[in-house]
Formats: sequence, structure tokens, C-alpha cells
Amino acid sequence: MDKVKFIDKGYNNEDIKAVKSTDSKYLLLSYFIGQFRFPDNIQEIIDLLESVRNDSKTWLEANDDLMFMQIGYMCGDFKCDKETAYFIADEKDYQDLQMPLQEVIDLMKEWKVFMS
Repeated sequence: MDKVKFIDKGYNNEDIKAVKSTDSKYLLLSYFIGQFRFPDNIQEIIDLLESVRNDSKTWLEANDDLMFMQIGYMCGDFKCDKETAYFIADEKDYQDLQMPLQEVIDLMKEWKVFMS
């Protein structure tokens, strides 16, 4: 099952580019991906995540010594280690989520292609 889908039409059939979660448990994932709108910014995040994945940097080194990366407007926080991505909810409306880091990287690559 897909966790998110990329859409190019809004509710009123207007042209948009957005990420939509397929289930409420994936909201933070969709917000995380969707907050990066430009291919260059998306590539920066891909590079950051890959540097952690391939063990060339720790999360703190890659993220300028910040423990977390904010998701959306105080919806939650993101951090990762070599294997796992952690989406941590700041509000009761969202759910914590753990998933393989490589899956997040792959989704970011798909998002970059979609936004290009």
C-alpha cells in the first residue's frame, strides 16, 4: 500500500502539486515531503538523508547540530539514524511514525521528479 500519493489537481480541478497521505497515520510523512517545493531544496534533503544512510555523517552532523527538523507549522519533528526515519507528532491530531530511511529517500526522489 502506498503511504502517500502525488497529486496535480485540487478539489476544484485547479492545477496544483501536492502530497496527500493515503491514511491519517501518514500525515506527518506527507507534510515532511510536501514542505520541500523546489527541486534544488528537495535534492539538498536527499543528500542530507543519504549522508546519514551511507554513514558518512551522523544525523546531528548532517542537520547542523540540531536534534530535530521541524515538520510543517509545529505539526511534528523529524530525525533519523542510518536505518530508520522517525516522525514525531507534536499534536494529538497526528501519529508518530517510524519507517525505513531508504523508503523516505526513495519518496523524496519521486517527489523531485514530480516537481521538476
